[in-house]
Amino acid sequence: MGMKSYMSGRRGEALAEDYLKDIGYRIETRNFRSQQGEIDLIVWDREMLVFVEVKNYSFRSYGSPVAAVRKSKRDSIIHAARTYLIKRMLHSVNCRFDVLTIFRKSNGQKVVEHYRNAFFIR
Repeated sequence: MGMKSYMSGRRGEALAEDYLKDIGYRIETRNFRSQQGEIDLIVWDREMLVFVEVKNYSFRSYGSPVAAVRKSKRDSIIHAARTYLIKRMLHSVNCRFDVLTIFRKSNGQKVVEHYRNAFFIR
């Protein structure tokens, strides 16, 4: 990943964090890493622990942004989530996986789309 892409991703995560705070979520952890994956943001939505994947685009692409989170990426996020729960000894907490996409309209305005329960553990 190039430095430009890295910086774009970090700016997107900061915007996502601000959005989530504005709607009442509490930020728990940023960029949690396990051996097999990373979770961009871990937040609390009241009593629900939410693992958030942030996708930052320069424009709105065709197709579902949730579909951009392929099976291999979902698997790595799930692994990281399990690792997080074990390390924090969170055995009886309700969890979900959200995807938050950020893109720029042709007029330069940034748009945030929040997909709750974007995918599940099977």
